[in-house]
Amino acid sequence: MKKYIYAIPALLMMVLTGCNAEEGTEPGTDSTPGVVVYSYSPDASKKLNADNDITIRFATNSAAREISYLIEKEEAVQSYLASNGEEAYAAKVASEGTKITVSGAEQTDIDVTGLYGPYIISAVATNGTNHGKRSSVTFTGLDWSDVVNGTFYPEQSFLKTPVMCTLQVCTTDDTLFRLKDVFGEGYSMKIQLLDITGTDSEGKYTYARIPRCDTPYMITLSDGSKEQLWIQDVGYWQGSANWVTSNGYESGMYEDYSCFFMAVWMAGTRGYLTYNDNSCFIPD
Repeated sequence: MKKYIYAIPALLMMVLTGCNAEEGTEPGTDSTPGVVVYSYSPDASKKLNADNDITIRFATNSAAREISYLIEKEEAVQSYLASNGEEAYAAKVASEGTKITVSGAEQTDIDVTGLYGPYIISAVATNGTNHGKRSSVTFTGLDWSDVVNGTFYPEQSFLKTPVMCTLQVCTTDDTLFRLKDVFGEGYSMKIQLLDITGTDSEGKYTYARIPRCDTPYMITLSDGSKEQLWIQDVGYWQGSANWVTSNGYESGMYEDYSCFFMAVWMAGTRGYLTYNDNSCFIPD
C-alpha cells in the first residue's frame, strides 16, 4: 500500500540544500606554498558531461605563486607511489605538471574533460624555488556499452512523446545502466539496480534507483514563470530508500531489460509536478 507523501506543489517555494562551489574558498596562509584541491560536478550551463568531465578548484595560500597539476590514471599513480614514495611524486607533479600562475591566496577553477576510468588529479603549489605538499582528488569517468535498443514511454501529461533510445550498462559496474540521451543529447537517465528482487504479473524484476536526471525541457507554471524539468525517484525526493522498496513507489528492471519507472518530476527549485505516473522502457 502506498504511504501518503507530504510535499509542496510546484507553485510554492522549496528550499534545497547541498554542497556548493563556495567550499574551499578559504585555504589559509603559511610560509610554505600550499594548495588544496576540490572537485565539483560541472555547471549545467557549460553543457559538459558529468559522467566524464569534472570541475577542479585549486585553493592556494598566501605563499603560493604557481600551481602545478598532473592528471594520471590511478593505477599509474599508485604504482609510482609504491616504488618511489610521496615526496618523489610531489616533485614529479611540480616538474612535469601543467602550470598556472597565481597571486597568493585565491581560488582557480578549471574544467577537465574526457576522463574514462579512475584518475587521480594532483597539484602542488610553488613559490619559485620550493613546492609544498601534494593535494589530490580521485575521479572515475564512466564508460558504457550497448545492451539493447528500445523505446522510452513517458506517461506525464506534459511529456507523452515516445523516445527511441539505447539501454547501456557501465563497463565498470554491471548494476549501473542508463538510457542514453533519452531526453536529448547529453541528458541520459541512470538506473542503479539494487540487490532486491520482486515479482508481479509481468515476471521477476530487480528494484532500481533513479538518481537526479536533468532535462533540456522548460515548463511554464501557472504563475507564468519558466522552470527546467528534472526527475529523480521518490526515495531521493523524500530522503529514504524505503519509498522505492516497500512503499509502492518502486522502479525496476525485468530479466528481458524492460523497465518501469516511478519518478517524481520537478520544476527547477519550485517543487514537484507529478509523482504518480509510471513511465517505461520497452526493448525492441
